[in-house]
Amino acid sequence: MSLSRSWQFVGGVDGWSYRFFDALRRRVNRRLVRFLTQSLEQRPTAGNEGGGRALADRGWRVMEAGSGTAFATSLFADDARTTAAVCLDSDEEALRAARARDPRVLAVVGDLRAMPFRDGAFTLVFNSSTLEHLDRPLDGLKEMTRVCHLRGRVFVGVPYAAGPLGFQPLIRRTPWGTWIGPVFSRRALDALLRRAGLTVESGLTYFWRFFIGAVARRSESVLVERRVDTLEIPPGSPMSEALAPASDARPATRVGAAEPDIGDEESRI
Repeated sequence: MSLSRSWQFVGGVDGWSYRFFDALRRRVNRRLVRFLTQSLEQRPTAGNEGGGRALADRGWRVMEAGSGTAFATSLFADDARTTAAVCLDSDEEALRAARARDPRVLAVVGDLRAMPFRDGAFTLVFNSSTLEHLDRPLDGLKEMTRVCHLRGRVFVGVPYAAGPLGFQPLIRRTPWGTWIGPVFSRRALDALLRRAGLTVESGLTYFWRFFIGAVARRSESVLVERRVDTLEIPPGSPMSEALAPASDARPATRVGAAEPDIGDEESRI
């Protein structure tokens, strides 16, 4: 089942299932944002100097890829070190709800597998309980890797095979099983990250072991590059620096008028 079809199954933003899971996600995201903030604050270690300074010293450009109503994006926007808080989702209704709640975020309607941002645009690219809804999770993860800066971080969280959702394969052919998607062991998640050109730095289990996640950085030996269609924004906008023109991605539109400065990969991080 595709990501868009999965949300249709739970009734969209106004459906009781969506509201229930969104409320749970808000609680989970508070812990996740604390964990991710600590990851960005860490000083470089041997073999991972990252240019000699912690990412916390340079300002953060954060993007939640498959955000729903983007509660985690708003939590990052609360941090003074965040210079751009961007959320992307295929559900325009969810993004309108995000913008209504928090006008600081830039809400972009687009496809996680073909995002309208240039290579290396963001300090942190993340999502939780999103990749498992894709027919081909690796495609989405490779795209997240592409738009992450070489010294940035990627985080993904997925259902845990050794947790309460471990029964999921037994109901895979039911509507609920299809919506939940596959479950992952730690080994399977780490292998998926490596296939996407990432090196795992740390991991966690969260929400009473329903989910596992991992923070990873781009492997320097892996070249990740793809040219994508741009958002339609005024010429000369700072946002244009984050975008790269091309022809192989689906067009995207933005919700709201915020235009944060995404900056240049080499000079801003």
